[in-house]
Amino acid sequence: MKAAGKMVRIYSVGLVLIVVLLGGVSFKAIAADTIKIGLLEARSGPLEYTGRLWYGALEFVVDEQNAKGGLFGKKIEILFEDSEWKPDVATRKAKKLILEDKVDIICSGGNSAVSIALNKLATDYKMIYINHAANANDVQGREFSRYGFRVCQNAHNLFAGMAVAMAETPYRRPYILCLDNVVGYSFSDSFKKGLSANLPDVKIAGEDYVPLGGTKDFGPYITKIIAAKADVVVSGLFGPDLISMVKQSRTMGLKVPFPFFTHQVEPYQNDELKDSAVDLHVITSYDMGIKTPENEELVRRFHEKHKNDKDFLLWWPFNYCGTAIIGWKMTLAAYEKAGSLDPEKLIPIYEGFQYKSPVGLWTMRKCDHQVLLPMYSGVIQGGPNPYYNGSIRPDVKFPWLGPNLKMLPAEKVALPATPDYNPRCP
Repeated sequence: MKAAGKMVRIYSVGLVLIVVLLGGVSFKAIAADTIKIGLLEARSGPLEYTGRLWYGALEFVVDEQNAKGGLFGKKIEILFEDSEWKPDVATRKAKKLILEDKVDIICSGGNSAVSIALNKLATDYKMIYINHAANANDVQGREFSRYGFRVCQNAHNLFAGMAVAMAETPYRRPYILCLDNVVGYSFSDSFKKGLSANLPDVKIAGEDYVPLGGTKDFGPYITKIIAAKADVVVSGLFGPDLISMVKQSRTMGLKVPFPFFTHQVEPYQNDELKDSAVDLHVITSYDMGIKTPENEELVRRFHEKHKNDKDFLLWWPFNYCGTAIIGWKMTLAAYEKAGSLDPEKLIPIYEGFQYKSPVGLWTMRKCDHQVLLPMYSGVIQGGPNPYYNGSIRPDVKFPWLGPNLKMLPAEKVALPATPDYNPRCP
């Protein structure tokens, strides 16, 4: 009996080896009862809310996937580490997730410098890395990893999109105000390229670059904007920086309806700004107000999950939250088609993969692993909106994007795929 038992064990191990060798399935994928996604976002500091935002998006997708049986019949779980928005911290904690927690996928979004660091780590460990929010063009260009995929808009989509939208307005003296970092310069460069393509006669009134979170007084910048006789500000700021800049601008004379073009529209931001947010022109890849039956259903399901939250951040799948939801649903659809967690099985499937999203067709470009997607332009308007104004609590009231969002076709706002940008591109 002992000999027979030993033979059964040897046979079982041999069968597993055959499956691994022929099917390309890792031992970890066979042995694990769950599929683990390692999420690296802020869980502390002034941008802590962004971590809750992207965790909420990923949790929604994972819950819906698990409700229909998981992925390959396995439950998906999320392991959430605090990146502190610092590349060295994110790298250290990602190594812990990979080596100790045995995650199958790593992901992040908020910070482009973190994304660049995780691209390098993904290459070193041959681990799939999903970027669901970081925008700098270089992430998929000079800092490209074969194992990294960006499932959200890039800087060019956003700021070339601003130039496309600006062509239909009377504004012709833009002043650029961006962060003094890799994504800030990506924003500025993309806006200038967008102007060249859509408004070649426009002259930039001026430009400045400010440190992230290090500017308490925007007065000197606003004084320069007024002196330059700018008729619009193109802002690459976000979070507390954007709030401070707009508030101070309104008190110093750039009052509504003076326009700002921005890529940010968030509940906390708009609640802080109140009526000062009116006439912010927003370029986004997602909003609850995009009127398709599929999007309205997604909004309904997400709202049903979060409508009793005390915190209004995730009452609705706004902007970056909605984009991350779609990006992750696209990623899981690609995994299902690949039929395997093996990166070498996924990569050829995901390259060129098309996904019919609730807000238009998304295509993963083969050469740089950048999703090509339509963008939307809209203007924040005063008065009631169908989402936050009294929708759950009567004390929560602030302006939101108006109902007339305009789609900017993917080909109109796509970053050109050139060898100068990424040597893999033709």
